[in-house]
Amino acid sequence: MRSLAALIKNCLLDLEIKVNVTIRQKRQEIHILLESTYFGDRQSLVGAIANCLSDIDNRLESAKIYAFLFGQPLPLWIEKIVLSQDQISVASEETKTQPENPRIYAGTALVSSNEITIADRFIVCGLGSLGQHTVFNLKKFSYREYEVKIRAIDKVKPELMEFDNFHEFLDEPIILGDCRRSEVLIKAGIADCRAILLVTSNDNVNIETAIAVRRLNPHIHIVVRSSRQNLNQLLKEQLGNFVALDPVDLPAAAFAVAGLGEDTLGLFQLGVHKLRVVNYTVEPNDYQFLRIPAFQLHKKHSRLLSLAEPQSDRLFFQWQPDRTIQVGDEIVCIEYVEHDFPTIHRHPELIDLSSYPNISISQKINLQLRKFISSAFWTSQWKQIVSWFQAEKSRRLVLWGAITAISLLTLSSVILFFNVPNISWQKAISTSIILLLGGYGDVFGGLGGEDQVPLWLMLFCVLITLISLLFVLGVVGLVTDKILSSKFEFFKRSLPLPKKDHIILIGFGRLGQRIADLLFKLKLPFVIVSENPHDCDLADKVPWLTGNIIEELSKTNLATAKSMLSVTDDQMLNLEAALFARDAAKKNNRQMNLAIRTYDRYFSDNLSELLPKSQSLCAYALSAEAFAGAAFGETMLSLFRLNQRTVLVAEYVISENDTLIGKNLSQIAYGYTVVPVYLKTQQPKADGHYEFYMPSDDEVMKAGDRLTVLASISGLRRIELGNLHSPKQWQLRAKRPLNSSVLLDAGNKLKNISGCDLEVARRFMQSLPAAIELPMYDTQAYRLGQALMRLLPIKIYPL
Repeated sequence: MRSLAALIKNCLLDLEIKVNVTIRQKRQEIHILLESTYFGDRQSLVGAIANCLSDIDNRLESAKIYAFLFGQPLPLWIEKIVLSQDQISVASEETKTQPENPRIYAGTALVSSNEITIADRFIVCGLGSLGQHTVFNLKKFSYREYEVKIRAIDKVKPELMEFDNFHEFLDEPIILGDCRRSEVLIKAGIADCRAILLVTSNDNVNIETAIAVRRLNPHIHIVVRSSRQNLNQLLKEQLGNFVALDPVDLPAAAFAVAGLGEDTLGLFQLGVHKLRVVNYTVEPNDYQFLRIPAFQLHKKHSRLLSLAEPQSDRLFFQWQPDRTIQVGDEIVCIEYVEHDFPTIHRHPELIDLSSYPNISISQKINLQLRKFISSAFWTSQWKQIVSWFQAEKSRRLVLWGAITAISLLTLSSVILFFNVPNISWQKAISTSIILLLGGYGDVFGGLGGEDQVPLWLMLFCVLITLISLLFVLGVVGLVTDKILSSKFEFFKRSLPLPKKDHIILIGFGRLGQRIADLLFKLKLPFVIVSENPHDCDLADKVPWLTGNIIEELSKTNLATAKSMLSVTDDQMLNLEAALFARDAAKKNNRQMNLAIRTYDRYFSDNLSELLPKSQSLCAYALSAEAFAGAAFGETMLSLFRLNQRTVLVAEYVISENDTLIGKNLSQIAYGYTVVPVYLKTQQPKADGHYEFYMPSDDEVMKAGDRLTVLASISGLRRIELGNLHSPKQWQLRAKRPLNSSVLLDAGNKLKNISGCDLEVARRFMQSLPAAIELPMYDTQAYRLGQALMRLLPIKIYPL
């Protein structure tokens, strides 16, 4: 091997490439490790090595070339050369996830025949749109040896089938009958089912059935469609193993986020923090992203979810860790929003008193007061007052009336005091007020010495009274009229409509009410348009138009709106409103975000071609994925849309025999293709914390821990089956460091990041120089390389 290394080194010198060459043989394959500061043309280099290999006589089948830059633990590129007697072929080695090799861990019912099959049985009661979509999503959990068997109950056979081959999803024909009846439930096999999903359109029927089911089977998992939140909580405590979901609550967030535009894809709350999913398109001046490796975008407060060129449909960790961010890439991250702290408004014009150490306290106060009085703060306040009075004509009239009243009061008080004998200031002021209120007769009818009052003063008082009647009392009447009119027209008056960049919400059914509540909490400007008025808390807080939907749309400043959410119960009306809004936006050369509620998945697919820029969301199809996930015992907290797919926010409580037990979050994230975003441990850590947002990949799951993940329906299935994506085999080669004290730290990092046994990691560190093979996912390997390169010389590469 030394002669071959020298031969390769000499061949590359002819290309003016100076390299260190290390060759390792593994069975019928050799690994050629090149280390240099510059590799030149990759094809020429590989061709030169291929010619060297063709000149030697050996029984090798293949060779892998790993090109390392000096000081870097991971290869810059990898090439594979296939050796044969006739020809040598070169193929680039891609660091993709290996084909899956699933291992089955889950299953409740064991069926024995010529082959072993693991099966779970479910019952679905109610085959409306939600029920059919739930059956469809439950069937997605079937995989190889694991089967999902479903039986369905409904009063009558459904008239409208959402799926052409729906009967193939069911284990038996539809059982017709009342699901509240014990004999019907027994016929459906309630005794040996893992879960029952009660998704009829009647909440009362669902709850009655849940009570009957618990009597027949004390252990079955019950998933109920119900909007009665208080009753749901009471039943959960009473029945146990019970989950209630509202098919309106779950998709409401998806519709609300659709109105925010393309930047925000999801928004939900976990514990005390709000988490949001944000989409970025990398611009030429985004220096915080450009030319940064993808694995470095996993940060303390955020996680990278998706990285793809525009129009890509990839989801979760489908990129290479060393892939650098380029202009035009679409980056989707999840980040948690910190608490809002009150802003302290300071006046930068205030003098820094520390620069005047020798002046007295009184001098400091006087200096500061003079500066404060002359500061721009008062100038801005004066401008606000002036603009407020200029906003309405009535305000200006009130202002002038007040100025006239004060002027007349001052003038008449002074004149009366100096021209009426024996009158005090108090009497002069009170007499002036009476004159301003039109009380001329009261004043002169009550003065004892009318002959002592000069004639010109009496005429002056008459003039004061007339002026007050014309101006002051007129303004008082105007104010009174405005107060009374606002009192009687309170229920007729509507708030002013936003001028631009607002959201138009069409339809105020249950889904519309949930969306409106979310938009109001987010403090977003929006307008409600509905056919009928509703008595609710938002009636006097949000602009509201009632009547014919299409006619009222023209009054909502439609052409300048940011988004329109059409969620009425009539999907044709939703389509009509969307087309009307699109045309209005086009006339103004603007793009509008459109979200349309549909009830038919085929109609949704057709809308994507008719309105390519819009989002057509079937509320029941979205909710059905959450119902299917909840059937396996997990808690569904929320959902959102990413790359045309539904992402569920699911919470797992780790049990002793769980498929997540003992695995670190690297294995869970990259093996199951989910994103851990929140961890609550059963026991606090050494620092006293037990809640972690965006937890470290090194955390190991223990019984009692609560883990919240983002997952697609396939990710939930993988967790249920324990079906990990197979990791690659990596070889870690390490030399002894100059300072042996770092070996303990290096062993701990090797154990934490790779997930290997601690004793194995420490034994490896004590035997350096040595090599070890580790099963790891790509991001794990890159993290390990970055962590260990700071402690000792290493090389790590995939086999």
